[in-house]
Amino acid sequence: MVLPITIDRSILDYLKRKGYSLSRSERVNELLWRASLEEQYEALEREAAGFCAAARKTEHNERKPLPRRTKSRSRGTANDGSHSAKGLIPPAR
Repeated sequence: MVLPITIDRSILDYLKRKGYSLSRSERVNELLWRASLEEQYEALEREAAGFCAAARKTEHNERKPLPRRTKSRSRGTANDGSHSAKGLIPPAR
């Protein structure tokens, strides 16, 4: 599809000075393609940064210490999450 567009004179002068083997039209298309890729990469970087920030926040919340449990004993069994001779005793709630 061919669309009529207006290119800034400074861009055309730049292309002329650089003397690329491609035609100006091909070079402009290449530059526009690169610009569109750059925009896509920037959008992906923003998305990744948001994801990583959310993951760090979740990880930080998971590292918070658990509430302290009392070390009371009842009926001679450990209620503090330690092992006893009969097996693992669940912590008191």
